[in-house]
Amino acid sequence: MTGATEFPTTGKVVVFDGPGLPLRIEVEPVLPPGRGETLVRMTMAGVCGSDVHRLAGHLPAPARPVCFGHEAVGVIVELGEGVTTDRAGAPLAVGDRVYWAPAAPCGACPACLADNQMLCREVNWPAEAGTPNGAAYREIATVHPRSSLYRIPEGTLSESVIAFGCAMPTAITGIERLGRLGRHVVIQGCGPVGLASTLLAGLSGAETITVIGDPASRLDVAAHLGATATLPLTSTSRDERRARVLEITGGEGATAVIEAAGSAEAFPEGIGLLGMNGRYLVLGLYSGAEKVPFDPVPINNLNLHIVGSLGYAQDALLQAIRIATEHGEEFGFDELVGERFPLEQTQDAIASAARGEVVKTVVLPTSPQPAS
Repeated sequence: MTGATEFPTTGKVVVFDGPGLPLRIEVEPVLPPGRGETLVRMTMAGVCGSDVHRLAGHLPAPARPVCFGHEAVGVIVELGEGVTTDRAGAPLAVGDRVYWAPAAPCGACPACLADNQMLCREVNWPAEAGTPNGAAYREIATVHPRSSLYRIPEGTLSESVIAFGCAMPTAITGIERLGRLGRHVVIQGCGPVGLASTLLAGLSGAETITVIGDPASRLDVAAHLGATATLPLTSTSRDERRARVLEITGGEGATAVIEAAGSAEAFPEGIGLLGMNGRYLVLGLYSGAEKVPFDPVPINNLNLHIVGSLGYAQDALLQAIRIATEHGEEFGFDELVGERFPLEQTQDAIASAARGEVVKTVVLPTSPQPAS
């Protein structure tokens, strides 16, 4: 091993047994990292909307107890044999802050080669409880050699990195798959994915960025991040929103619409907001059984493009860190972290995220501390 230092012999970990069952805390032994592994002390874990879906039973129930949490910032405790750099080649040392994705895709199957690691046949996620793993809801994580791990530069706040969590790399990858945004962008939804997409649309140079969603506090954040117009969902009709988008775009319609609402009803409405040669990106509809009517004729007659995007490319984590470094202070990313819970209250943190009262809820290994 390199960079040897003392580290705890045990650590707390959150265990999920299945939908409807309370999360529980286990104390497990902390083993030295094997070859290629990195031992990290978790300092901040973001709560993702998929965690809400997991507890609610919207995702397949695990066959055995698992660990989860996939938005993680921490400090390196020990480097396993052969580990000298992060995935991008930046040198690593004990004490460095890092951002990592705990899943470990094989890197060689058709899904991995297409940058769709979430569909990898061998991905070890969620991680089986009782084994060393990189899950975020635990005190000490063992990051797999195949996992994406990147060093966070000095001066970049951990809060700025975790503020959007996996939403930022998801939006980055989705927009890259879409190909272009063009002049007039509409974003359906103002959760973390919608807000990350808003920021990226602004950085792309879009002339108009219209965000549709609720509550008003989230729309205010969207305006701060670059939205040129916001439309409340519950107090406007579908026809009213279409008329407003046409007005904003000078009658042209949107050049790109990003679905980040997670609601099937957003799909036909979003298609109807597009202008000639428009592009529609589906980012939020990855689960659920709801069906909606759909008229395919405009796809043909307006030369429209529909692109789906699940998850994110592995190097998108690095791009997310760069955005936090370059724009986090300017836009106050750290202020988006609204609620903090200790590890023992992870279930309460996930319930808080489900209410959507703040942009980002995080879990800390101990009692909440001031921003750092």
